[in-house]
Amino acid sequence: MAWIQCLIGLSFIFGYFAVVGGFMLGYVRVPSDFREAFIALIGVVTASVVQIMSYFFARQRATGGST
Repeated sequence: MAWIQCLIGLSFIFGYFAVVGGFMLGYVRVPSDFREAFIALIGVVTASVVQIMSYFFARQRATGGST
């Protein structure tokens, strides 16, 4: 696996948790007009986090060898 792929995945995961943590702790302030849109955006990004995590922790991957 290429190192850049790991770097991009890790930076996305850390950035996601930084934004969600900042939102929950009150550091990220969202105007009340955009609150519903922000919640929807966090939901979409959460789905991406699940896909990234399932890629890195998949039990079976194609190895290129014959079985």
